[in-house]
Amino acid sequence: MPHDQADGADFLHQSFLELRPIAVYLQMLGVFAWLASLLFSHRYRQVDSLNSVLVLLIMLAGILFSSLASHHRTLLLGMLLNLAGLTLGFRLNIMTVADPAPWAISIAVCITLTMAPVFHRTPAFLLASSGIWLLMLQSTQGDQRLWAQDSWLALLVFICTTSGLMLNILFRRLRLRDFTLRRELETLAFQDALTGIDNRRSLLEKLQAWYPAQMGHFLMVDIDDFKSVNDDFGHDVGDQVLQEVATVLSRHPEVSLCGRLGGEEFGLFTRLTDHGQVHALACQLIQQVNQCRIQQRQLSISIGIVSMDGRIGLSAALREADRALYQAKRHGKNRHVFAMTAEYTVPQLATQARMEAKKKPPQGGLSVTRSDSQAS
Repeated sequence: MPHDQADGADFLHQSFLELRPIAVYLQMLGVFAWLASLLFSHRYRQVDSLNSVLVLLIMLAGILFSSLASHHRTLLLGMLLNLAGLTLGFRLNIMTVADPAPWAISIAVCITLTMAPVFHRTPAFLLASSGIWLLMLQSTQGDQRLWAQDSWLALLVFICTTSGLMLNILFRRLRLRDFTLRRELETLAFQDALTGIDNRRSLLEKLQAWYPAQMGHFLMVDIDDFKSVNDDFGHDVGDQVLQEVATVLSRHPEVSLCGRLGGEEFGLFTRLTDHGQVHALACQLIQQVNQCRIQQRQLSISIGIVSMDGRIGLSAALREADRALYQAKRHGKNRHVFAMTAEYTVPQLATQARMEAKKKPPQGGLSVTRSDSQAS
């Protein structure tokens, strides 16, 4: 789904969640108002019990639909059903009044303007407003004085509908502005401003939501010799290094979560559970970063990996990954190390470190070693 369409769907759903309780409360208020009018208009007259019970059931059905709605279309159906019952109920009461025209017009204005902000879509409001005016004005057909001034009546209907339309558009724009500001605040709170990936808070919250239901491996990544990049070329180049590495890490198809933990340190989560596949993933990430060059300097990363199989808590997993990362740094950098567990050991690290220490770094670049020679 395109980004704009996704935002539109999110805004529609958010508006539905905000409008549903308001719509239910307004519908309940309408029922109480109608019951009060029923009491006043039939104080000295016999109540039309059958029709009164029928419109009451229609209104209650609308409230039930709206309160149980799980989609904006169901909420719209409930609102329209309640408005139909409410309008028919007031029309039923007005028919017993000696001069129904002023009351019919006043009630139509009240219902139209009160319900205008609750409709998310303008066509739905216009449909409901037209139905309200049609039903209410039918009860005044016998008033010749009112219909003799049909131009003024048409002007009143037009002004009321236009005012309701303006209210509807205004409240929708206010909801849209609130939604946009909320999205921007969420972005500031959960997204790293420099790299565009998740920040530490967002990454850890997602990990807590996934784990231990979702098994896999956690990779703690650190850019090698990042301080020297800042010292030699300045912080602008350092920011570029962070962006380049974040792009490489986040775009790998096997990386499910990617976030910046702070400074030059990143955290990754992969759903891969096989040790060999995770080993291949780490090698690919190291090789892809090695292909990046900033100011003729080759980049490299070190990775500490821990298995998240449900037998270890999230905090403990992060500590183990950090220790494994320290081992990778200690034994030559540009490599990955699995956390020391009963399943994985690294008996050849010391031997590799002594052999690779004898290698001369490339001229003008970082010390680079073969990541695929590291023992698991």
